[in-house]
Amino acid sequence: MKDEFQGVAPGQRFRVAGSSFSLWEVVALTQQPGEPVPHARLARVGAPKDLKTVSVRVLRDRRFYEPVRV
Repeated sequence: MKDEFQGVAPGQRFRVAGSSFSLWEVVALTQQPGEPVPHARLARVGAPKDLKTVSVRVLRDRRFYEPVRV
């Protein structure tokens, strides 16, 4: 895994900060050409068709997401 993903890897789970119900799992990491910030594709646990993409920087920011130990 590339260093720019800041330790984030597929399979890791994160919870929206302040929420006990919103659990998301990293399904892919991308670094688009010309984009300075890598992004993580997330699927909601229990609803895998519910997808979203966030920057790795935001995902690692505890004000927005908290890592969950499985």
